[in-house]
Amino acid sequence: MRADLHIHSRFSDGGHWPSDIAGLAAAAGLEAVCLTDHDTFGGCVELAEAAGQLGLASWPAVEIDCEDETLGYKSELLAYFPGGSYELTASMLAVSRAERAARVEAMFARAAALFAAPELSFGRWVEARMAGRGPGSPRVDLGTLRFAKTDLFLALKRAGRVSADVDYREFKKAYFDTGLFSDLRFAKPSLETVAESVSRDGGTLVVPHIGHEFGDSIASMRAGTRRLDAMLSRFRDLGVRGVELYYYRNDDREAMNALVTERCERFGFFHTYGSDCHGPDSNKNGLGSFYGDFRGF
Repeated sequence: MRADLHIHSRFSDGGHWPSDIAGLAAAAGLEAVCLTDHDTFGGCVELAEAAGQLGLASWPAVEIDCEDETLGYKSELLAYFPGGSYELTASMLAVSRAERAARVEAMFARAAALFAAPELSFGRWVEARMAGRGPGSPRVDLGTLRFAKTDLFLALKRAGRVSADVDYREFKKAYFDTGLFSDLRFAKPSLETVAESVSRDGGTLVVPHIGHEFGDSIASMRAGTRRLDAMLSRFRDLGVRGVELYYYRNDDREAMNALVTERCERFGFFHTYGSDCHGPDSNKNGLGSFYGDFRGF
């Protein structure tokens, strides 16, 4: 079935609400979709209900921020729950979201003082995040929204305090890596912690966009096959079962996914397909542009 299993909504950093995503996916000819918001299952039920009404398959899923000192890995893992149960993982992520929200609120307060910009209010930003919610839509528990550094970045841009031509990577390097907000970093769970929680819930772990570890470059990936194999070996040892074929936004996409497919066969992984769509206000607006013939978990 034509599947895109890596999509974000406004419950994290996407541009659409889940029910809208279902309609767009159906219009694009997809047959299966998964909402993989960062660190929250908040929109999964809404997507499943809307997808079901349109004849689309869907499973609860999430993209979990994590890190591993052994690999020097600071990225994410995708987790899918075809059995429908994710209680332990949801509890772990609820703690993470609360900690993040407190830190992001502190960032907004500091930015408002530094830029003499009272309009940089976290409360106002939460209201902005809720914009576009239809009157008949299900109620949103604000605790299920996931906040991050990108929220401050977008708020500063909207307020005209950061130039429109500054991208997020430049902003992060200037303000968070060594700058004004470097003391407000988020703690991420370890790969082991994530793997144990997802396993106990009966979920399936998949490595997303592994090419990011090589600068989305096929030349770098080929030159770094020893590191790639070390990563895949480590992931396999932790119980990860799949690797994502990804919508890399350059001319290396086909070659990179071919190399990933070959390595999946060598290490015994299956693969999924993901556009990483974030909606129209991002450079990741690929819903319907990348999918594959997914055979199920």
